[in-house]
Amino acid sequence: MMLKLGGGEPLYLQVYRALCGAIEDGRFAPGTRLPGTRTLARELGVSRTVVLQAFEQLESEGITVGNRGSGTYVRVRAEPEPTEAWPRPLRTTGAEASPPLAFRSDLPAPSPWALRTVGALPGTDRVQAAPLDEGMLDFTDLRPFQDTRGHRRWRQALADALDDGRGMPQDVQGLPELREALALELRQERDIEVDPKDILVVSGIQQARDLIARVLVQPGMAVGVEDPGYRGVRTTFAAAGARVQHCAVGPDGLDVDAHAVALAEARLLYVMPAQQFPTGAVMPEALRLRVLAWAYRQGAYVVEDDFEPEHRLVSQALPPLFALDRRQQVIYIGAFAREFFPALRMAYVIAPPALRPYLEAAKWVADRGAGFLMQRALARYLASGEYQRNLRRLFVLLAARRERLLASLARHFGDRAVADGEAASGTLLVHFPAVPAARAGRLVEQAASCGVRVGSAHVYYAHPPAHLTLLLRYAHVPNGRIDEAVRRLAEAYDGLVQAAHPHAEAC
Repeated sequence: MMLKLGGGEPLYLQVYRALCGAIEDGRFAPGTRLPGTRTLARELGVSRTVVLQAFEQLESEGITVGNRGSGTYVRVRAEPEPTEAWPRPLRTTGAEASPPLAFRSDLPAPSPWALRTVGALPGTDRVQAAPLDEGMLDFTDLRPFQDTRGHRRWRQALADALDDGRGMPQDVQGLPELREALALELRQERDIEVDPKDILVVSGIQQARDLIARVLVQPGMAVGVEDPGYRGVRTTFAAAGARVQHCAVGPDGLDVDAHAVALAEARLLYVMPAQQFPTGAVMPEALRLRVLAWAYRQGAYVVEDDFEPEHRLVSQALPPLFALDRRQQVIYIGAFAREFFPALRMAYVIAPPALRPYLEAAKWVADRGAGFLMQRALARYLASGEYQRNLRRLFVLLAARRERLLASLARHFGDRAVADGEAASGTLLVHFPAVPAARAGRLVEQAASCGVRVGSAHVYYAHPPAHLTLLLRYAHVPNGRIDEAVRRLAEAYDGLVQAAHPHAEAC
């Protein structure tokens, strides 16, 4: 844990002030469990007595509350107005959070899970993109990417499902025909041998994460997640009471050996080896085997989010962790081309046998089953082979746009911009090492004035880089106008640099 001690005060006060700072800047949101005293003492290099004294000081001021047997938690305030003694919580990269409303003393208060969930919810990015005016090119477009043929074939599959005279069976695992089609798809495309009875269809990838967290996470349990990554990952595990350990992603994805200290107590690890979001990193097989070796030594489960493997630029030869696992410690989750069919809100979980009854029960309690009409349509779409043909057509389009974008970045920025990843998934993470992260808002404004809309990528980081990072969503920028969009961005960049150094020549 990154806490800095300093000053001439007694050690316990240094620890107390460092924890207050972590609460103020949102690293410990309301309802979040603080690290154990032994763990924190070891990481800070102080005695446990020092940490206990710091915890006592926090609790005496009402900043934390101790719960015998489960740890110490950041208190959620009931008063509507903050006081000087209470550090104001800030949501991750979001606008300043409003203090919680007061609850009547004669009514039940929210549960610990509810308090943690509210405290863990991410805010919106502080950098707000400008409205999309006529003529503006947009690198922030979140619409699904689909071609005319794909729309037409999907509408036909939906119509066929509507005309199907059979009823909609309430099978919590999902329709048998969808699970059979998916099992065949996984065997052909991902070399995963799975019985259709072992597949659980869920209402989107976020529900998959939530069910896993509810089934496995105990309050205080250490869970490793990638940084940067989807905010829903860290939020879900934090809401379940986990101590989330953020592990920086390198060019080859997550290296468990490089994060041995952070993962020393972890019993669950969430990784995206096929294509990490948002970096696009692809984990080589050697690192995949090291993840499994770590899990076997640690006695931990690994959640493998197999993000969009259908349209990677690298070889399909790399096997997923699930196919390499020999001890049934990998939980495999996937979605149906979430960038192309996000409106489906449908995903699936394949878990080790020991966990399946618990996940099915949790799914039954949550919603009794994902939308069965969509399941029937998707089963037809998969079985017809159109799903894969659609993805491959879209991949060709995206790959061409990605190459055009990379060439344009090289032309207009040279080494001033560094792009991450190998995947053509419609997004590209781009670093600008010479520009401080604090100037992201100004660049977004400057870019809008130059006719291109961009968004900061810092919202995806628990520990953002010190330099400016953008996530460029290029799927909806016409191929013939990508160079123009990058030229406008370069114009905005040069104007920003020139404003910061008025006596320097434009780059």
